[in-house]
Amino acid sequence: MSDALNPYGGDLGNLDAREALRDTPTAIVRIVDGLGPDGLRRSLAPGKWSAAQILVHLAQVETMFQARLRLGLATPGIALQPFDQDDFMRTGGSDDGRAALEAYVGLRRFALPLIERLTAAELATPMRHADFGDISVGWLLAWCAGHERRHLKQLEALA
Repeated sequence: MSDALNPYGGDLGNLDAREALRDTPTAIVRIVDGLGPDGLRRSLAPGKWSAAQILVHLAQVETMFQARLRLGLATPGIALQPFDQDDFMRTGGSDDGRAALEAYVGLRRFALPLIERLTAAELATPMRHADFGDISVGWLLAWCAGHERRHLKQLEALA
């Protein structure tokens, strides 16, 4: 794996990235089911994203994660395009948390066979990121897993 600092490493902790990528969507679904429609409108503080907006964000990030994963595997050494989450949120067009949750979970279910079968050599496939420098497919998995664990904690706090 890369030596690049993973900003979500603390959120992932000692969990295996693949296990977290497999299990976190189920945990998020369980929390959202308990929140109900009113709970989806709640946020942790004024000016913070609502639960529904967190779900929109997760669906948006999942599309980028999978594109980066597949591009990285297909084109070793590729330079990945960074994006700003707030700019992405402005393109959302919807705060439909349920639709976003379905997209996020469905996309992940689509990617899991690929994620599960990655070999050590594939996990080491290099990529370049403008903010993080030289990274690998394995680093990207840990980044995504930690990122969604952070949002899982936020959703748990809203439950």
